[in-house]
Amino acid sequence: MYKQIMRFIFIIILFASFVLPSTAQEDTDQATVRCYYRFIQKQKTGDIILQDTLTLDVGSRMSRYYDERKIRQDSVFQSIISNLSPDKITSISIIKDAESNLLDNSLGNTYRNNTYDGISEQIYKDRQNGKIIMLNTSGDLSSNWYKGIDSVGMLNWAITPDTAVFLNYPCQKATLQFRGRNYEAWFSPQIPINDGPWKFFGLPGLILKAKDTDGFFDFECVGLEYQNTPCIIEIQKQKYFECSRKNYNKVIKNKNSGQAININGGDVTIAGFKTDSSFQPMELE
Repeated sequence: MYKQIMRFIFIIILFASFVLPSTAQEDTDQATVRCYYRFIQKQKTGDIILQDTLTLDVGSRMSRYYDERKIRQDSVFQSIISNLSPDKITSISIIKDAESNLLDNSLGNTYRNNTYDGISEQIYKDRQNGKIIMLNTSGDLSSNWYKGIDSVGMLNWAITPDTAVFLNYPCQKATLQFRGRNYEAWFSPQIPINDGPWKFFGLPGLILKAKDTDGFFDFECVGLEYQNTPCIIEIQKQKYFECSRKNYNKVIKNKNSGQAININGGDVTIAGFKTDSSFQPMELE
């Protein structure tokens, strides 16, 4: 009887907490250009706390900005969870707000998925309408998906006479005050693409470099490809908690630092790590 109850509980957890995203897709545009950006985030001390490479797929109307490596990492972790057999489970322990080293010396096998080992957020920009859709998971044991809707309109860039060269393209400088931070960006008129990393767009050329003036965030294009076969920009059709930008940012701010699962025979321990307060949001307003 005990085993039957535990198996039932495990199935409920598996379905409600670690369900894989639906494979059904919604096509929105076709991307003909792919850009790769090195992203660096620093602390106030100047120490780097995150360095990653993100991808920007650009279509005629829309774009998608995402971390391909993080998507694969999340998928592998969720696959490990979904492939567990309830028939072999004898006990399940769930621990919230655990220390990150909690399962380090545990018997059996431990699998980790650190929230800040990459960027789980995906950003879709509708440049024509100044609308941005942000997708992200809650980062806790529920693994809920959230969809944030952001209407930014047209960004108020100020183009300056300053010039520089990035990725062997001549660029011109522009500045922007956006939601509590000041940014400098360099765009190339030789690449007539009205887009860039993160939520940046609205300049007469692709943004190859952007950073905030306080030195916390830095984006730089390190690769550019023209796609012979366009790739589809698609938004997954699945259950989202749709919310305003303000509420979406609250969810992301409270994300914990990751999850781990330890499998020791029939004993399973699932832990969610404490929130890392060292990460600063890009938007202060």
